[in-house]
Amino acid sequence: MKHKPSETSRRTLVKSLLWRLIGIVWTWTGAYFIILLLPESKAKATLAASLIVIYHHSTRMVMYYFYERWWGRISWGKTDDPDPVPRREKLIWTAGTFAILGLIFYLLLVVTPWITGK
Repeated sequence: MKHKPSETSRRTLVKSLLWRLIGIVWTWTGAYFIILLLPESKAKATLAASLIVIYHHSTRMVMYYFYERWWGRISWGKTDDPDPVPRREKLIWTAGTFAILGLIFYLLLVVTPWITGK
């Protein structure tokens, strides 16, 4: 049984690119104002980075909720109800995800210190 997506590839691509563009503008604007408004006496890199991360993740979660609700109202690129994803395909995607996460952690914990000499 072949999996039938609930939206076209073009719709997914447009949604992804638009979300990325919104994210870049939103994060840049927030980071700019955080750095601009941070008093010089407290302008430490760790504080600025912490404030940017808090701003980014707390606001983007809310934005993404409304972004998806907005896209849910747009019928362009939607298809009929999808067939359920076969178990084999789920297992392949799960194994691939764990393999990529393992590679990322390996690079962070083993390769990065080796490259930086620490």
